[in-house]
Amino acid sequence: MKKIIEWAPVVRDAEGWYSHPDMPEFEEDQEAEYRAWLAAQGLVTAYATLEAEDDTHPAHIAYFDQAGTDVSVWNPAPPTGDGWFTLSIHDSEDGPHWVWGRRSPAAQ
Repeated sequence: MKKIIEWAPVVRDAEGWYSHPDMPEFEEDQEAEYRAWLAAQGLVTAYATLEAEDDTHPAHIAYFDQAGTDVSVWNPAPPTGDGWFTLSIHDSEDGPHWVWGRRSPAAQ
């Protein structure tokens, strides 16, 4: 029986990064596997990017202008609607991403 991922408290590391404890680790070249896992979990996702924040945001300045890695002051609002929980706060080639997931209506 597969483990169904559920809400968990977001405990960020000292620099503000996080990965849900029940989420498998995927490499950037594993997009197909990631999408298959989301589908098997019945999850839809939404995300925010630090790059989209105002360039005066302290985390934006620290990351993009000062080449820092601390995003702990970045706390974007979750998507509108019920049931969203954080899957990850991770770095990518485009900068930091905050990823939320929730059960798709068809999976409920």
